[in-house]
Amino acid sequence: MNDLVIIPQSNKSIIANIENDTIKEIEKIDIPFNSKSIITKNNLVVSLCYEIDNRYSKEALINSSLLSSLCKTYTLKIHNLKGDLIFEKKNANYKAINFIDNIVYLGGEYKKGLGGEFYNKGEMFSVINLDKLEFKTNQIDLPIKIIDGKSIDDILINRKELILVDNIVYPKYLIKYNISSPQNPVHIETQELPNNGTYEHIIKGDINDDWMILYSSTYGRGGGSEHITVSGNTQGHLYLHDSLSFHYRDIVLIKNKLFILRSDGLGFIDLNKTISDNEFKFIKTDLSNISRIIKSRSDKLIAINESGYELINDEPLTKYNNNGGVTDSLKDSANNNLWSKFKKLWF
Repeated sequence: MNDLVIIPQSNKSIIANIENDTIKEIEKIDIPFNSKSIITKNNLVVSLCYEIDNRYSKEALINSSLLSSLCKTYTLKIHNLKGDLIFEKKNANYKAINFIDNIVYLGGEYKKGLGGEFYNKGEMFSVINLDKLEFKTNQIDLPIKIIDGKSIDDILINRKELILVDNIVYPKYLIKYNISSPQNPVHIETQELPNNGTYEHIIKGDINDDWMILYSSTYGRGGGSEHITVSGNTQGHLYLHDSLSFHYRDIVLIKNKLFILRSDGLGFIDLNKTISDNEFKFIKTDLSNISRIIKSRSDKLIAINESGYELINDEPLTKYNNNGGVTDSLKDSANNNLWSKFKKLWF
């Protein structure tokens, strides 16, 4: 089984495959370090590429929470596995991407003058069916009032359900769709998200059968703060104020472990235990100045800086799949139970 992954780098990023716990480079690809990419079933690399204001590029490389505010333009790019560019759409302003097979889901913020198929200002949700390689984005109507300045900032997929994470201006929402027919999302439920603070921005989310994680930042009169909210089999909230000597940089959920990249190192919290920063356990890494962490299709953890990477061999991490693939061996009812657990904490 191919365990393909895109490893972002500052010069050219890398298309790689993980074999026998070793990362094997396949090809270089011209997408920037601050990009989000997926690889479809028919081996197309779909990327959201962010062009950063040169005055702040270094700062953005080491603090993902600043990415949205420092972006100048957003470009959607599609490459093949040889690294050849086969489609490009500039000024698209997409901020979130996920997929099932050859169906790609995009979320973001529509602004006047960006794109021709959108008619509202505010949140947008689109689908691209790459089975036929037509590269046409289809807008999906959202079951909420569209508000100027808001956006869809993450798209979470677990089995046959998709959750859009609505952002910034209150009220914020989790918008749930059934994607049994992947190209035709069917709205199931919408729930409001509580505020962790003023001007809350959802930086990243992750999900599996047992937990959903939301990593966010807030800013108010008391300064800035970062939050990691855990819901599911266990529930909890991690919080850092910007007055502390370290801050969060990234998160990845694998099995029962929440891997957290902090400015003082990479580690994890066992979600089956008490959810507290006191339970944070550091992982020894050879790579220094780590600025991002990602996971492969088979849930292998990779630490990245702008000029290198390291496969983190903490333990075999293969049970859960959050790359858009549907695992038929597990019961669909588990997903409904998890949604109920989320609602106990959030709603």
